[in-house]
Amino acid sequence: MLAVDLGKTPKEHDQFILVSILCLCAGILSADILIPLGFVIWILYLVPLLMSVWLSHRYAPFFIAWLLAVTILLGGMISGAAHTSPDDLPNRAIFILMLAVISLLVWEIKTNYTLLEMEIAERRAAQEGLEVLTRTLEERVALRTQELSDVNEELKLDIAERRKIEAALAMANQKLTLLSQITRHDISNRVFALLVELDLAKDVAGDGEIQSSLDAIGKTALTIQDQIAFTKDYQEIGAQFPGWHRVDAVIRGAMEQLDTGGMKVTIDLDQIEIFADPMIGKVFYNLIDNALRHGDHITRIAFSRHLSGSDLVIVCEDDGIGIPDADKQHIFTKGFGKDSGLGLFLIREILSITGIAITERGSPGKGARFEIIVHPGDFRIKELKDT
Repeated sequence: MLAVDLGKTPKEHDQFILVSILCLCAGILSADILIPLGFVIWILYLVPLLMSVWLSHRYAPFFIAWLLAVTILLGGMISGAAHTSPDDLPNRAIFILMLAVISLLVWEIKTNYTLLEMEIAERRAAQEGLEVLTRTLEERVALRTQELSDVNEELKLDIAERRKIEAALAMANQKLTLLSQITRHDISNRVFALLVELDLAKDVAGDGEIQSSLDAIGKTALTIQDQIAFTKDYQEIGAQFPGWHRVDAVIRGAMEQLDTGGMKVTIDLDQIEIFADPMIGKVFYNLIDNALRHGDHITRIAFSRHLSGSDLVIVCEDDGIGIPDADKQHIFTKGFGKDSGLGLFLIREILSITGIAITERGSPGKGARFEIIVHPGDFRIKELKDT
């Protein structure tokens, strides 16, 4: 197959096309002079005009059209056809006009072709870039998938190991709980037997120094009994999931376990529910029991509520002797107090499971005032008017 070398550079390519156009124009001009066939010869001028599409210059079709118009007029002048045929010159003018129209069409084709080439080049470049990005993305996805797979395998191993540890801890806790229950039961039995023996010893001893010693031993035994009860309660803190508890019902349940005598208890809490440990009943039980034990001349206990900003404050106040200012910062400390010193400590521990705080803001000589502070999200109120 014959291959035509049109040049290695755009400039050489244009030069070759331009020389070819000039040669064709010269050949067609010679044929027009030697063989005056009018439109039959002039149609050949469309060939160099169409060849102008290959030239890199944007307006090459118009320049070639001018060249062809001059050539057609020059052919008419040299051949003298205008003198022999009166229609020759108008025909040449009409054909020149046709060339102008065709050159405009060729220019449109050339422009659109150039734009199309540019768009194709841009799309090809975009496609190549997209292919590169696709390959890169595929590699990254494959790498991340492998990393996630490795992490997943590690997590599976960790979960399996953690389950083994949790199972071992659950078994150990179960055994410790069982041991604690058995130990508490045995100690309680021994303390009870000790108290019975002390009562018998008191009857035999009568009055005197021995009686005082037996009373001290009895108090110690009762303290041990209280501490055993405390260990049972403390062990149950956090053992079950927290839940919603209606406060007024919890308080009434605690009152049923205590002998309040003639003391008046008022509950003004509407339909308030708080999110707390299931041992929340122990909180109000110990508050009422603490007032009964240490309030001295106490005649009433009142439970009320109000809003402090976005917090709910549940108030427990009495008309007893109150708590000295010097003791207020220590009353929730383990072991502080007249008896076992465990009741208020247990209250704070139970409430802290769900982030509830408690403070004492009473006035000495006028009564104690405990404020339980519940943060937003941990309480629900169906009917509450801010007071």
